[in-house]
Amino acid sequence: MQTLNRDLETKLIEADGRYLTGQELYPLEQYFQSYKIRLETYEMLSSHSEKLAIETLRQAAREYPELIRQHGARCKYDMTAVVRYIALSILRNDEVFFKEQMMFWLDTMLTAYKRSNHCTRIYDYLQKEVNALLPARCSSLIDPYIKIIMMTLNSHY
Repeated sequence: MQTLNRDLETKLIEADGRYLTGQELYPLEQYFQSYKIRLETYEMLSSHSEKLAIETLRQAAREYPELIRQHGARCKYDMTAVVRYIALSILRNDEVFFKEQMMFWLDTMLTAYKRSNHCTRIYDYLQKEVNALLPARCSSLIDPYIKIIMMTLNSHY
């Protein structure tokens, strides 16, 4: 697995044999300046992923009791995997990694099982749980990833 995000890796490859310009150094500077908050968010997601999934599914059970009763364990498993990939993508500061490693799988799976419309609502609940549990500085880094999920799932209606 690559350790740098795609943008930084591209800049380093393009600079092979020469010094980076100030403009080319800017993404690297931003990457390192934001590392502390990204690491904090990663650690919070890591320690709270199960709680987030459980609370989200508890909320979803009010709206979709039969769905959660039948598929709750699988939903919890899938949602914790999604949260893990969000955490890793935040740490890497790499949305492309999230889209390639998680979203293609999630979208294919939910579309195949015809669950996109239900899961859109469930990931809305996840967003609310994230905002309630985590500090704003952390939840603001998570928001774009949940929006990616929602946009992808909403594209099937």
